[in-house]
Amino acid sequence: MSRKVSAEPVKRLTVELPESEYQVLEDYCRSRQESKRQVIRSFIRRLRQREGVRNRESGVNG
Repeated sequence: MSRKVSAEPVKRLTVELPESEYQVLEDYCRSRQESKRQVIRSFIRRLRQREGVRNRESGVNG
C-alpha cells in the first residue's frame, strides 16, 4: 500500500501516557486492526470536522 503524498508539511509528535491509557489505545488499535498512528490521525480528522461544524454554527472562521 502506498502512502499519500501531502503538500502540507508534516510534524512529528511524541506523547507520554500513563501505562493504563497506553493499554487502552493499544487494545483499541488491536481490535480495529489499525496502527496507533492511524487511530490518532483519524481522531484528529473527526475532531477537526466536528469543530468546523461548531465554528460555522457560532460564526467563527476557522
